[in-house]
Amino acid sequence: MDRPAERPVLAHTTDLSGDDSAAFVHAAALAAASGARLVTVHGNAPPETAARLPAAAPLAVRWSRSIDHERRCHECCDDVTDTILDALHELRPVLVVAGTHARRGLGAILHESVSEGLARNLDVPTLVVPNQSRGFVDEATGRIDLERILVPAADSEAAEVGVTAARELAALAGVAAPRIDVRVDHDVEAAAKDDRACLIVMPTADHRGLLDALLGSHTEHVIHAARCPVLVVPMPATGR
Repeated sequence: MDRPAERPVLAHTTDLSGDDSAAFVHAAALAAASGARLVTVHGNAPPETAARLPAAAPLAVRWSRSIDHERRCHECCDDVTDTILDALHELRPVLVVAGTHARRGLGAILHESVSEGLARNLDVPTLVVPNQSRGFVDEATGRIDLERILVPAADSEAAEVGVTAARELAALAGVAAPRIDVRVDHDVEAAAKDDRACLIVMPTADHRGLLDALLGSHTEHVIHAARCPVLVVPMPATGR
């Protein structure tokens, strides 16, 4: 007898500050729309701290939707990013959702957010929801608006990766035929300030050198400047 297919896992990371509630709303709405299991992860805290993590039950009641939600704390490493990465590798999610403070300038260099560290080290897409940004989920109803998705890409290979990821996220959200606007070899920071985009999809690779490591990649600049959530998509190992 064939075993039933396991439901996909959506992972949400939180720093327990309360500032990243928008990221949790997005994670919960995507889980409700797709039927995926949602797991919220907090790093370097004892197990009993899990009771303080955001709970999906109030949103499920408000939206009249079912959300299978687990909250867990994980401890393993001194560095919180490494700890969360360890937990995520165990979960094997199809998508990670994280909030971030959109720091700029020296603050961005000195205080890299956990979400950016996760996005650069995961082999699955990471949806980064700036804490003060305009999101694509209506918190009152759980409705997802992905009417226009923007994909700024360095070349055609990256554009193809971005379009595929955009379609996969739309399918997860239950959104049929979203408008995907591809901009190849375009000013990515200008694209990040496009007020009409519901989501920006950024195909990305690791830092390529010391200058990138110090000043940040194009993707990190977009995260800092974006007025909407950013889906960070790792390029395949054979990509540039």
